[in-house]
Amino acid sequence: MYYQLRMATEEDVPAINAFLEKGQASGGVTIAERTQFVVMENTDGQLAGCLGLERLSEQEALLRSLVISDQLGQGHIVSLFQSVQTLGEKLGVDTFYVVANHRASHDFLTLMGFSPVEEIPDSLWVSTHAKESLGKEQAVVLQKKSG
Repeated sequence: MYYQLRMATEEDVPAINAFLEKGQASGGVTIAERTQFVVMENTDGQLAGCLGLERLSEQEALLRSLVISDQLGQGHIVSLFQSVQTLGEKLGVDTFYVVANHRASHDFLTLMGFSPVEEIPDSLWVSTHAKESLGKEQAVVLQKKSG
């Protein structure tokens, strides 16, 4: 099946929130000045994946709220990550953070070029989403520098 990536709009917010809740991720997504989402949808316009980019500062951003349907393979997930990172780089972001709560995601992120940080950066604490994620057991912060 063919999938298309695109920037989410305000009209997508209810569908993204429903998709996140179905994927057991926290909903309450808003598309604001600091947070944007890239969605992957099938030819019928149904959401198959989403990943958010939340700006923490001029050069730092948090990749968040990754939810994917079981229809997607690893190549689709890589495309989703790459597109969000490209978006961030166009906005001037050079450091990306992710909070991983599962060993499988940690391994995948390592393959994507992320590495664990020794100390949680202060900039992550400005994000309500990051605070919630960091409160979970086994939460690990990973970062990737672009360029």
